[in-house]
Amino acid sequence: MPTFAQPHLTQSSIGDVTIVGPVGEFDIGTIDLLRSTFAAAITPHQNKLVIDLTGTRFLDSMALGTIIGAGRRASGWGGWVRLVAPPTNIRNVLRLTEIDTVFGLYDSVEQAVAHNSESGARPGGQPAPA
Repeated sequence: MPTFAQPHLTQSSIGDVTIVGPVGEFDIGTIDLLRSTFAAAITPHQNKLVIDLTGTRFLDSMALGTIIGAGRRASGWGGWVRLVAPPTNIRNVLRLTEIDTVFGLYDSVEQAVAHNSESGARPGGQPAPA
């Protein structure tokens, strides 16, 4: 049986955009890590967040709610949240719940960040192709 590392988050930035990458499985037992990281990453002066889901294996409903909460927080301060490269199982849940239409899905961090600088960019972005 394979062993997996503890869920953790990577964090970096490109310009005024914070990139957070949840790695592993996020559920009720690890939700505080996700919440506290998003809360620290979104402030009145740093209100653009890209969530890189490349290394995420599972998100339960509480984790999805935390992403929605982060989006509301960022939006309240004139910013946004973008989602990048979710694996198929998470992409399906995002589509089923229509969260993908709220935040938009991007194929890469660079694409999500670059969308910010496009003239007339819509805050929710355009969903990436399947």
